[in-house]
Amino acid sequence: MTESILNKPETPSQLLRLLGALSNPIRLRMLALLQSKPMHIYALAKELNISYPLAHLYLASLESLGLVDGEIKEGIADRRERKEYHVVPFELVLSPREIFKLYEKKGERRVG
Repeated sequence: MTESILNKPETPSQLLRLLGALSNPIRLRMLALLQSKPMHIYALAKELNISYPLAHLYLASLESLGLVDGEIKEGIADRRERKEYHVVPFELVLSPREIFKLYEKKGERRVG
């Protein structure tokens, strides 16, 4: 699993990546579905009525941010290995003060 930036983004660019990922309605639906139960990519694509490549792209971005994680499981009926994804528990607190702190760390007191 990659390092999660969720609980405390340390730079403005990390915050923007996180907010960008969460601004996509399909990614949000993925998180909602995976919150209720772990799923493999084919099941997610079918449930969301999107192509496998698009589901893979969205899952990869969520995984790179630490929002989801995957575990390889062996299938019962066909004995094929599949990666099952689940949501990584997180909480995002966003306030003007937190945003100010991100820019203050970089020495960027002025925006614009």
